[in-house]
Amino acid sequence: MKFLLGLYFCLFISPTLAADSETALLIIEGNLIDRVDLINKDSSPDVIISAHYDLLPDFVKTDISARQILLENLLPSYEVAYLAADSAEMAEVRDKINIEWGKIHTIHMQFFNTNVVKILNNAYVKKFKGLLPENSNP
Repeated sequence: MKFLLGLYFCLFISPTLAADSETALLIIEGNLIDRVDLINKDSSPDVIISAHYDLLPDFVKTDISARQILLENLLPSYEVAYLAADSAEMAEVRDKINIEWGKIHTIHMQFFNTNVVKILNNAYVKKFKGLLPENSNP
């Protein structure tokens, strides 16, 4: 009899408990920042980005703003290298852009839900005229 009760527990009760612990993972998404509803989809990329960044803690806002400025400062170097057809310089600047974008994208993934990450990625791609990797959507 104890064997049957043990077997019943293993087959029917145990998976139910495991399923409950698996659904707890969904809580993580609930702690992430959601889309700002007051923003129009046709708003400029700067408006979209700043409205979402205003919801971040101050230390994150400072970090991500500094990285955004670094990206903006790399654009003229890329444009000069592009116009000069200097592929080595373009590749070097492109690597720096990708590194900074990767760090910004990682911050997005840590603080925003999937929908907002996509919105921010699209805003950045528009802002930086397609220079950022478009396939970085989750």
